[in-house]
Amino acid sequence: MATNTNENTTANRPEPLPQRWAIILIGGFVAGVAVFTLGGMLAALGAAGLTVMGLHQLMA
Repeated sequence: MATNTNENTTANRPEPLPQRWAIILIGGFVAGVAVFTLGGMLAALGAAGLTVMGLHQLMA
């Protein structure tokens, strides 16, 4: 029984991230950088994390 090699190569590759995740992660990065300049590292991490969670809920 012959197998289709195209199926085997696509099955082994991981799925690329959807475009919405690129937007979510870029938004989190931008929020983190903006807050870092004003409030420091801990505030930046919090802002980035909350932004990512908020955008994920908003875009889901």
